[in-house]
Amino acid sequence: MKSFKNNNEFFLNTLHPAVGEHTENVNAFNIYSQDKFSKYLRSLGAEETGSITREEISVVDKIKSEIDKLKNTHDKADKDRLEFDLAIVFHSNLKALKWGRSLLDDYNMWRWLSMNYFLKEVLWRRGEDKKRKGLVLESAKAIYDHLVGTRTRDIFPRRYFLIGERLFDSEKKYELLNKLAEISRGSGSGGFGNLILNLIDTKLLSPNDHVSKIISQILFTQGRLAEDKEVVRAFVRYNGFKRRLLNTARKEIFEKEICVG
Repeated sequence: MKSFKNNNEFFLNTLHPAVGEHTENVNAFNIYSQDKFSKYLRSLGAEETGSITREEISVVDKIKSEIDKLKNTHDKADKDRLEFDLAIVFHSNLKALKWGRSLLDDYNMWRWLSMNYFLKEVLWRRGEDKKRKGLVLESAKAIYDHLVGTRTRDIFPRRYFLIGERLFDSEKKYELLNKLAEISRGSGSGGFGNLILNLIDTKLLSPNDHVSKIISQILFTQGRLAEDKEVVRAFVRYNGFKRRLLNTARKEIFEKEICVG
């Protein structure tokens, strides 16, 4: 996979919608085609290294196709309720390339992949509603935050691959992710946003991502959806108990000590 030679500061100083008089950068995020956007990056001085294989191109095309299908199938669902579906799409396909967590810190690679292939998908997910209201600058800023990644945890493909890594199980595969996707899509409540914020926090580490899986399961798949404050309290409790080696504890311990109402 290709990678940018440029760091985050370069894009912040040249591409961010707040740079200069806004107009071209704002248009780049809101109305440029993917091809025109990629050419614009090179005109700003963005430099690439490495190569992309036919297999990688095929997988990326498949991801884009599956996102289109997701958008059409669940066109009535709120976009923020499709996060787990997107995680399945990205993770299952990139796993076919044998990608793993060793690549998570290769931010310039994730940024290159995001910016050269997923402009329209990030516009749909993050900027479309603002653009429809005429808030084009706000739309461009929201797209920048997730296409380029003001915070590395938000870089579009990396975000969903990371959620997938946290919740994928070598034996049960995507069983938990599929449950969360179905529940999230079908409900207007539940603190799924706070759950995801904690899932993509790199401090949430445990063997086989046990903590991510067990807390997600208890809070959301047992007949009652935890609300935002309950999710926050659960992770605060977990962080307070870290020295007691809860990262390998049984489900019953989490139910009694961590995921309480």
